[in-house]
Amino acid sequence: MTTPRKIFLLLVCGALWAQDHPFKVGEQLEYQAGFRLLAVGTMTLEITGLDSSGPDTTLMIVSQVRTLPVFDPLYRIDDRVDLWLDHRSLELRRVRRNINEGRYHRRDSARVDIRSGLIYTAKDTINIEGPVLDPIGAIYYFRSLALELGDRVEITIFDGKRLRDIAVLASEITTIKVPAGELECLLLVPSPLDDRPMTKVGGFLRLWLTNDAARIPARVEQQTNFGTMVLKLAKYRLE
Repeated sequence: MTTPRKIFLLLVCGALWAQDHPFKVGEQLEYQAGFRLLAVGTMTLEITGLDSSGPDTTLMIVSQVRTLPVFDPLYRIDDRVDLWLDHRSLELRRVRRNINEGRYHRRDSARVDIRSGLIYTAKDTINIEGPVLDPIGAIYYFRSLALELGDRVEITIFDGKRLRDIAVLASEITTIKVPAGELECLLLVPSPLDDRPMTKVGGFLRLWLTNDAARIPARVEQQTNFGTMVLKLAKYRLE
C-alpha cells in the first residue's frame, strides 16, 4: 500500500530529478540546415513553457524548420512540430505536426494516454506497453542521460503513424566544427531492433551531443522526404 509519506517522497524525488535536466524553459537552439555541403535553411528548437492543464505536467517544445527564401521556389520546407513531454521522464504525452515539404503536406496530432496504454490519433488507436518517445523528444531524453562511451539504450519511438523499437549506442567521442564553434561531442548512433531500415523511423540518424554537463545537440542528421538533412548548431540562447 502506498502511504502519504511514500507519495510525498516520490513527488520530491521526481521534482529533484526534473531539476537535474541540463535544459530548462527558455532555452533556444538555432541550427543551420542543409543537405550535404549546401545550407538551405534553418531549424529552431525552443522550450516554451510548462503546461499543467492535463493529468501530467508537461514540458512544451516547439520545433520549426524553414528553407531560406531563395530556395523556396525550388523546394520549400516549412515544418512545425509542437510537443508536450512529461516534464520528468520526457516521455511523449501529445504532439501536433504541420509538415510542408515541397508538394508533400501532412497535418496530424496524437495523444498518449499512459493510464489506458493507448495512443489516440485522428485515424487510429494504438496499444503501447511502455514508455514512448517522440523523434524530436528523444533528443531531449538523451540529453537527460549522463551517457558514457559504449553505453547502449533501447527506446520506443512513435513517428506519428507507428511504433519502432531502436537501440542507441554512444559510439565515440569526437571533435566537430559547427557555426557555433569547435566542440567535443559524444556521438549517438541508432540501430533498428527489427528488419526495417532506420530511415523509416522519422528520427535522428546520428546525433552529436556536447561532451559536457549541458549535452547540447551540436549536430543532428535526420531523414526528410528530400533526403538526409544535416543540422549544425549556430546559436544557443537561454532567456
